[in-house]
Amino acid sequence: MISKLTGIKSISQYPLFRKKDNIVTSAKIFTENEIGEIVSTQPELIVNDNKVNETKQKFSKEFKHICLGISASGPTKRWDIKNYIKLCININAITPSKFYLAAGNNDKDLINQLIKSEIGSNCISFENLKISEAMPIIKNCNLYIGNDTGWLHIASALGLKCLALFMDSPVQAYGKYSKNINVIVPEGQTEQTTTHDTLGADKISFEKVFNKSIELLN
Repeated sequence: MISKLTGIKSISQYPLFRKKDNIVTSAKIFTENEIGEIVSTQPELIVNDNKVNETKQKFSKEFKHICLGISASGPTKRWDIKNYIKLCININAITPSKFYLAAGNNDKDLINQLIKSEIGSNCISFENLKISEAMPIIKNCNLYIGNDTGWLHIASALGLKCLALFMDSPVQAYGKYSKNINVIVPEGQTEQTTTHDTLGADKISFEKVFNKSIELLN
């Protein structure tokens, strides 16, 4: 049957709409088929250049600057804060680093655990900043490391290299639209099998996160 609006036959004719396809890829291919042009799924956030440059002047070149996404919409999507503390200590031992804690007032306990740890003097919290105030800082960072949360997608849209930990959400839905996002999933899972019920927070390999972090920082 031909659609009166588009002249397109039923979408079932397209092999791109398969059960395991993610909606971003499917929509991209479908749109490209229709308009005959390559389209991008890469979002871009624009930050005032003066704010970005002003912030850059405050960043010491002696350090790597890492945005740390310790927040999440729920505990099952959150890597244990002790893992983040250990990760920061180990990264700092390899390359001196400052860590910017992408979290809000609801995450004060997590923030305090990091601030009070042995790496705490290298940590700066976003808890009292508006997102618009945090964006120039993120823009000047070298890397985002963290949970699949809103901060991840902000960092990616600001052009930052991102290492995203998908422990209880589908990579195919939220982690494949941007070239900036690198993904780590729980042991025993793949990018195709992660869902909202994966419950794999305890199965994210610390070694994989650490090694990939160092690789992306170099």
